[in-house]
Amino acid sequence: MTQSVKTIRFMVSSEGVIRDSRTDLEWVVGPDRDTNYPQAEQWVANCTVMGGGWRMPTRQELITIYQQEWWGMKLDSVFKTTGYYVWAEPSDSSSAWYFDFFRGGDILEDRFNSYRGRGFGVRSRPR
Repeated sequence: MTQSVKTIRFMVSSEGVIRDSRTDLEWVVGPDRDTNYPQAEQWVANCTVMGGGWRMPTRQELITIYQQEWWGMKLDSVFKTTGYYVWAEPSDSSSAWYFDFFRGGDILEDRFNSYRGRGFGVRSRPR
């Protein structure tokens, strides 16, 4: 009889850094409060957790952590946040993209809207 081995996708360090074994990306979750794009961008730029080097995620990176088959908030609970939206890259001087982890998909939004918006930092896993 063969026994299947379940791979744990997300591992959380004592500093709160989340490692994704599927993508080799590392994530850090910003403050769990309504945050507009400039605030999220500033928080990520100033984040020094585990040596820094964090940047704003792209929409494509955010979709990799979206759990489509889940009900409600479609984000693993290791990402400790109550916000539905996570800011991604800018579009122009007045708007930026964010990813909706409740309904799925990216949305173009005014940079100064903060309703349920959150900032996450991402980086490639150091070798």
